Amino acid sequence: MHISELANKTLEQQIEEINKTLKELQHNQTEEITLLKKNHAVNMKKLDKIQEYNKISDMTNQLFEQRLLVIENTIMKLSNSLTTKNKI
Repeated sequence: MHISELANKTLEQQIEEINKTLKELQHNQTEEITLLKKNHAVNMKKLDKIQEYNKISDMTNQLFEQRLLVIENTIMKLSNSLTTKNKI
């Protein structure tokens, strides 16, 4: 509503318009707060899933690193063994 329109109305009408606008604002704020809470809950669930995935990924990486280390050590032993036999 424009200021000029509001000025032409009686004081009671102006108060009613202001109260109506305030109620709309309160309603909008309530809806926005509800939406923010819902989004926050969804985001926290997603964060939990990401953290869970990262833990699983870390455990998998540790297993692969252990297996690779065993393979590397075996290759080094075989290489040393072959080198030693070739020198003899």
